[in-house]
Amino acid sequence: MGKIKRLLYISMLTFLICEGAGKSAPAFAVTYSNAGLAGLWEYPSAEMPQDGAGRVYYNDFYPYRNWGSDIGLFPWFEFNVRLTEFERGRVISDGYGRYKDKAMDLKLLLLKQRGLLPSVAAGVVDMMGTEIRKAYFAAGTWRHEDIALTIGYATDAYNGFYCGISYEPLDWLAFKAEYSPLDYEQDVASGLALHPGPAKEKYNFGVELKSPWGIDGSLSYQRGEELCFSVGYEFDLTKPLFGRAKKASAPEPSGNDWESSDIEEMASSLQKELSKKGFGLRNVVVMAGSRKVHVAFENIGYSSQTEGAARVIILAAHMIPWDTQLFSCSLMVRGNPVSRIEMGTEQLALVRMRKLGAYDMREASISWAPKTRYGTLPDEEWETVAGPGASIENGRAEIRAEIAYEPRIDRTLDDAYMSRTDLDVIGRLRSSQGWEAYLKVRKPLENDIDIWWQPEINDETRIWQGVLSYLYKADSNLWFLGEAGWIDRNYFGGNFWGRFYAKNSPFWAGARASVFKERDFNSFAGLADYRRDYYNGRAYYIPENGDNDWRAAYWAEGGYHDATYDADIIARYGKFADGDRGWRLDAVRSWDDTSVGFYFTDTDRKTSGRSYTDAGMILHIPLWPEDRGLPLASCWDEEFTLLSTFRLFAGVMPGAWMPPEKLLGQLRPDRLEQELPYLMERLLADVGGEEPKEPHAKTYGILDRVFGTPDYGDYGCEN
Repeated sequence: MGKIKRLLYISMLTFLICEGAGKSAPAFAVTYSNAGLAGLWEYPSAEMPQDGAGRVYYNDFYPYRNWGSDIGLFPWFEFNVRLTEFERGRVISDGYGRYKDKAMDLKLLLLKQRGLLPSVAAGVVDMMGTEIRKAYFAAGTWRHEDIALTIGYATDAYNGFYCGISYEPLDWLAFKAEYSPLDYEQDVASGLALHPGPAKEKYNFGVELKSPWGIDGSLSYQRGEELCFSVGYEFDLTKPLFGRAKKASAPEPSGNDWESSDIEEMASSLQKELSKKGFGLRNVVVMAGSRKVHVAFENIGYSSQTEGAARVIILAAHMIPWDTQLFSCSLMVRGNPVSRIEMGTEQLALVRMRKLGAYDMREASISWAPKTRYGTLPDEEWETVAGPGASIENGRAEIRAEIAYEPRIDRTLDDAYMSRTDLDVIGRLRSSQGWEAYLKVRKPLENDIDIWWQPEINDETRIWQGVLSYLYKADSNLWFLGEAGWIDRNYFGGNFWGRFYAKNSPFWAGARASVFKERDFNSFAGLADYRRDYYNGRAYYIPENGDNDWRAAYWAEGGYHDATYDADIIARYGKFADGDRGWRLDAVRSWDDTSVGFYFTDTDRKTSGRSYTDAGMILHIPLWPEDRGLPLASCWDEEFTLLSTFRLFAGVMPGAWMPPEKLLGQLRPDRLEQELPYLMERLLADVGGEEPKEPHAKTYGILDRVFGTPDYGDYGCEN
């Protein structure tokens, strides 16, 4: 025990130094368990990460090692995905090492603590994959200031009732101890016991520490036999993950009224300010007349369309006459007005005084823009029009280079960890006549990936994606979109969408069709002569597989946007790329410009051992430099399966560069209505040099939400 005490002391001293080096350390929101869920050591508690908050981590608690990520996907829902290596498992190969297993854990917060009534949560661990340690649990946690008490019950190997305590005397330090009845003898993989014999003791204790920079760690003594540790990095999807948000600024408010203003000069000055390089806009037009001002623009400098709109509103409110009766703006894409925002005199005054609150913003009118050139109403008349002028050239042509890194981990491979590092050269041409072009050429710099079912991950320089796209607005809420070219790494062809968004409704309906041919993965841009197939662990394009003819796929589509959580559900039914028929369901949660979601596919071809075809995750995470506002958008877009095995040639949808979800999704009126109030408050706080209010309650129970108990809140509520 002397060694343990010395290690604990050294760890605390290290984090104390870290804490002293920063201005202040963030207070503990929750502490985390070995498996990744918020909790004690082996067991989950009823505490939750904040909405949109999460953690990536590495845990070593012999004979187990975990790599994973945990996130508060909703204020009442926690999701954890991890890869576990069993240090006593069978050796799969010299390169891959010992047996590894993917797992997914879920926790649902039913009730949040109210007075003497504890928080109550329930969930499941290891619910997908081989389910070696699958179990269900329920827990209650009662917190008083710095102390939290947990008692719970878990099934299967977790073996009954458990309890524990955490104590957080400092913002950067927490002590935890638990009673753990976990039955390690039930842990068996490939017929081999992972922890032979019962645990020496049924207790675990240790410390968890946090630095000011989001890095956390823990050191613990578990089962009376092992010294364990973890390290993690905490993130918040409601804020930029990389760098910082560009601060908003505005000039002193104009003191002129309409009678004393030179309206033509005012419109020209506003258009010039909005058109400056670095403000993030192109195709900027300002119209003025009859105490009205209208601004039309295309956002190219912010991954958040809502942020672009908020910055326009703030700057315009400070530069137009104070007695303007109506200010409107149209958010456009490729010259097509999508949405229209209207604000009156009172709201504009609150913006100038930096007192506009979320509820004030909700009085604004946000709707689909009419099919006019700049989204103005058909009967509106204007005294003067300024622009677009030189702003039409902003972001017209863009070229950049990026480093891309692709890891591969799979227990069926000979090597434990394969990866590929690439140089991407990217070009983009924008227009305001509906057209846009995109080209990405990927050159491998270093590659040790050798996966027989992914021959496209080779050592050849290839066109990774090259697309010519056209958007057509048929009516205010009826759109058509097409794109053609090298639509992804495997296919050449075209995608075509039609989509109708119901007015004043969260529903939409539409269809998609794709026509394509397989690409030759050994060619820079060519197409294969024959179809791909697989034999004896290798992929082949040979005559026996048949000619590589043009193929078609098509789907009927429908969607729903939930305004409470900024979440979208998309359902598709039709014929997939390889001729199988069935349906796919996507559920995606967004925090403004960042999205995390899941898909589930079920066709007439199932994955071996499953009753469905595929299930996986969808990620859209902006990777932006510190000073935003320039058209250098780079995002991490990824779609990957969560299954350990996946049936090839089933449930496949050809790739797409910019489908309607990406092109129009953030500009839908129902999304703007939800996201704009908080962003206006945050940016106005920037202008005034103040800290913004929190957007909404960070955690609450699902039953609190359903029954409207006092702990369920909205904008400005306490955590």
